This record gives sequence, C-alpha cells and structure tokens, in this order.
Amino acid sequence: MSELSEVLDAHREAIRGGLFERIAQAGCSALVETASGGAAALFEAFCDCCRSDDAAAAKQWADERSRETGWQEEPDAEVLLGLHCLEQVVRLHAVTAVGRKKSLLAALSQLGETVDLFHRCYLETVAAEPPEGLQSLPDFTTFAAGARDFTCLATVQGKPFYLNRAGRRLIGLGEDEPLPDATLHDYYADESWEELRDVGVPAVNRTGRWEGRSRLRNLQSGELLDVLTSMFRVKDIASGKPTCLAIIHRDAAPWNRLEQDLAESQARKHAILESALDPIITIDHRGVITEFNRAAEQIFGHPREKVLGTEPSEVLFPPSKSAGHHDRIDRYLRAGKGSMLGKRAEVTAVRANGETFSAELAMTISQEHGAPVMTFFVRDISERKKAEQEQARYAAELRRSNEELEQFAYVASHDLQEPLRKIRTFGDRLEIKCGDQLDETGRDCVERMQMAAGRMQGLIDGLLTLSRVTTKQQNFEPVDLTEVAHEVVSDLEVQIEQIGGRVEVGKLPTIQADALQIRQLLQNLIGNGLKFRRTDEPPLIKVDGRFVPDRRRRRSAAPAAEEACRILVEDNGIGVEERHLERIFGVFQRLHPRGVYEGTGIGLAICRRIVQRHGGSITARCAPGHGTTFEVVLPASGPQKTRS
Repeated sequence: MSELSEVLDAHREAIRGGLFERIAQAGCSALVETASGGAAALFEAFCDCCRSDDAAAAKQWADERSRETGWQEEPDAEVLLGLHCLEQVVRLHAVTAVGRKKSLLAALSQLGETVDLFHRCYLETVAAEPPEGLQSLPDFTTFAAGARDFTCLATVQGKPFYLNRAGRRLIGLGEDEPLPDATLHDYYADESWEELRDVGVPAVNRTGRWEGRSRLRNLQSGELLDVLTSMFRVKDIASGKPTCLAIIHRDAAPWNRLEQDLAESQARKHAILESALDPIITIDHRGVITEFNRAAEQIFGHPREKVLGTEPSEVLFPPSKSAGHHDRIDRYLRAGKGSMLGKRAEVTAVRANGETFSAELAMTISQEHGAPVMTFFVRDISERKKAEQEQARYAAELRRSNEELEQFAYVASHDLQEPLRKIRTFGDRLEIKCGDQLDETGRDCVERMQMAAGRMQGLIDGLLTLSRVTTKQQNFEPVDLTEVAHEVVSDLEVQIEQIGGRVEVGKLPTIQADALQIRQLLQNLIGNGLKFRRTDEPPLIKVDGRFVPDRRRRRSAAPAAEEACRILVEDNGIGVEERHLERIFGVFQRLHPRGVYEGTGIGLAICRRIVQRHGGSITARCAPGHGTTFEVVLPASGPQKTRS
C-alpha cells in the first residue's frame, strides 16, 4: 500500500469532511449534490485510484459525469475547481500525517499524478466527439487559460506554440504578447534543459509521463525560478497518435520550505537523540529496531549498524527474559496500548559482553505513517542499585552498632550502680564511726570522695535515662501536651518557689506520642530554664504550641494544618553563644564550671534522643543575656514508620 493510500485510509472521514466543506465554500454546485454522487463520488473514485494505481476509477468517474451532464463544448470550471479543492485537502493531511521526508515526497508526488489523471480523464470526456449537429471541438485553452500553474504546449521538436496566462507571467510575457520565436531551451537554465532533453523526453516516449524539478528562466530579467515539472504526451483523439508535449510547472518554493522544515525537524530529532544521556531505542510496527542512539551504543556495547533491523529481545535482554519481552512488545504493537506504557519499570538488561545489569525502562507508542512505533527510554541504574545496597548495609551496621552501644551503656550503667553504692556506703560509715578520729585532711578526703560518688551517681542515672529512650520505649498513644506540661510544673513546684520563678503554660495540642518520654522532654527543657537563670531577674519560662505544616511531609494525606506540632519553650535566662548551639545537645557537654551550675550535661542530649525517636527535630535560638528559646517539631500522628 502506498504512503498516500495509508493517509487516505487513516484520515478518511477527516479528509472527506474537509473536502465537502472546501467545495461548499468555493461554491462548486456541480459537485455539491448530483445524481452521480457529486463530491462523495469524486472522493471514492480518488481513493480507489490511489489503491489500485491505475486509471480505471478515474475514467469511470469521468464517464459518469459525462452521462449526467451530457456533451459539453467546454469543461465545467466548477468541476476543475473541485479537483483543485481535493488536492489541497489531501495535501494538508499528508503533510501533517507523514513524518519522513522521503515518504512525504512520494505521497505528494502520487497526489499530483492522480489529480492530473482525473484532469485528463475529465477533459477527454469533454473533448469527445460531439453528438450530431454539434461540430465544434472543445478548446483546450479554455481550461488552461484559468489554471494557476504554468501550462505550455510544444511540438515534439520542442517549439512552444501555446502558453497560458500563468506561464506568461513566470517567463515575463504579456497576456497579448505573441510567443517569441524560441525553443524550450530558452525557457530554462542550461542544466534544466539538458535534463528535460536527455531524461524527461525519453521517459515521456517510454511511459507517456515524466516528473522532476527544473529552473525556469524569466526572459525579461533572466531570473531563475525553481519549479516542479510534469511533462506528458498529448494524443490525437481519433488516431491515438502523439501530437505534442504538455508541460506543467508548479512553484517549488512551498515544497522547498516544506523540505527545509522537514530537514530541520529531522536534524533536531537527531540532535536530541544523539545528545541524550540515556539510551533511546525505536522499534517499528514489524518489531525491529530502527533507531539506536549513541548512549545506547555506549551502555549496551553494540555498534548501531549491528543492532538496526534486529529484534530488541535478541540484543537488549538476557535469553531467560527475551521471550517475555518479545511477547509484550508484539502484543503492545498490535493493540497500540499496554499496561506498562508511560510507566517506569525495573528490568534486567544485558550488554554485548554478556554482562547483565539493572535498568529502568519506560515505553511509549506513537504513530508513524499510519503504523504504530514503540520507543524505549532506558536508564542504567546498576551504580544506583550498588549504592542503595551499600547504603542499606551501612544503615544495618550502624543500627546494630547503635543498639550494641545503647545496650552496653545500659548494662554498664546498671553494673556500676553496685560498686558505687558500696563506695558511698563505706564512705558514710567511715564518716560516722571514724569521723572523730580523722584529722582535718582525712575529713576533707572523705567529703571529696562522697561528692565525687554523688556526681558519678548522677552521670550513671543520666546514662540510664538516655539508654532507656530506645530500650524501654512505650507505645504511641494520644497525649494531651497541656496536661503533661501542668503535671511537670506541679512536680517542679518546690524548686520554682525556692528561686521565685514562674512558668506559664499556654494551650497545647494533643498528639500521638510516648507519654513518659514527652513528660521527660518537657521536664528537662523547663528545668533547664530554671537552672540557667540570671542573678538579677527571677526566671520566667513560657510553654506554648500549635499545629503547623510539616514541610518534610508535603505528600502526606493528612491535612496541612495538622501535620506537625510545634512546641516552644522560652526562658529569660543567661542564654548561649551562637557557636555553642549545636554543642549543648551533646552527651556530657557543659559550658560552665561545675561549681557555677550543677548538672551532668546529659539533659539536652536526652531531649534530642526523645525528639528523634518521635521523628521530629529540636533546635535552639538564643543570645547571651537574652534567654533561650527551644523549638521542638513533632509529627502530629507519630513518626512515619509508626503510622504505616
């Protein structure tokens, strides 16, 4: 089936409707509705002629027109205009539908030949022998004079004897000016005349027709014009012998622009394919590879010329997977659709050396010349898979190491309790029973030992608390933060009264959390504000919170206003220099001498561990002498893994 036939079949209804509309706009009443079918009959005959590639359908249509209208001395201009409308509509759809330059030129060439065939068949019926009583023959010039294309009749020796108005304009002659005593050679550039003489005329003698390109010369200015050329023999109706040559030229500028646009489009497509970082592979309707870009050569290791024309299942996938891929490709090409189209899928591909690798594959289907074409977009993800495996291995090792460290800290802290208890017990006995017998130096040593043991007990208790964040964790449940905050303030009531401090608790939300750990978190933060107070002003701690959007979970299905809870604990204490803001969350980190502020340096480390376990974050902002504000952001529904 020819390219033009494929266009007619694929866009049949659109072309048919466009033809009817164009004929109606042009006012071709002779083809709107007639006994012989009008425009519909013309379109059907045109399609049949393109499929069969012979003149039978065109002759039948012309004969039916003749029988309907009777003999005419002159051709009906409306019929000729209708043929012109048909050519315009079909050309428009062909240019849109056919992507390849070579195929488009073939389709447009067949279009011009078929329209010319209908012209000739129609004119032959008009030029047939008139009925008795009508002896005048139709004048060919009636038709040619109004044609838009250059139309010339010349003797078999190459001397023009007729040139229509369009032809006269192109070569620079007035309408009433007689033809110059010249040959066809004078109308053309030298190389064009040589082609007409040596190629065109012999072809006309053999087949009756020739088509090509020429350069037409303006006799006045000498300017050369690129034209499309059709040349055929004109036969005597009675004898059937050749009488002259008919030459028709059409301005090639639109075709040149079309070829240029096609060439630019092909160049852009080629540039995109060749500059793409990932393999792009095209498979035609037969299921064989027609495009294999540079990236595909590099990734798969096959030279392009070896792969073109082969099936993708033979070269892209390992033998164990090729049958399945072959069946899927064949099924998708037949149906023009498939469940994996437009989606990314992970597949196993194979290189030329037999090495398999992980790849990401996306498939699309489009139409080219009326047939389905499949395109593969492939990405080598073997390095990414290795990185993911390494990351998973490192994460597993880190998790195991952290668990061991936490278990060690718990066990070590627990095992240190007994010897430490003995040290404090024997220190107390020594002080009670032997205190009177010790001199001042001895009593000072005992006191220092007891104080050191007390500090050691505080450190051990802190380590135990830190390890219990993960080893003794509780299930998540709804926790009223307001209620927990008031309970913490109640527990710290004695300390608050002793230092003349004040704690203001605002309205806090209810979230999914570990109640005991949230209590520990708020107690440490409020206690931190009471401890690091200024000497010139009583401490004031404000606790407030509300729901806010969690930017880390924009894809969450939860409403934006309830994605996260932000808790602010603000004090008016001594503050911290900005360069120490990260350090204060470390274990055993102290910014002040032990004699100035008591503590173990673990409280804020415990806060961070609790917040991390809840899938949140904790930060601080402060300045020396202006207090500290701790900001805690917790997921309202618990950490991601808990909700899933």
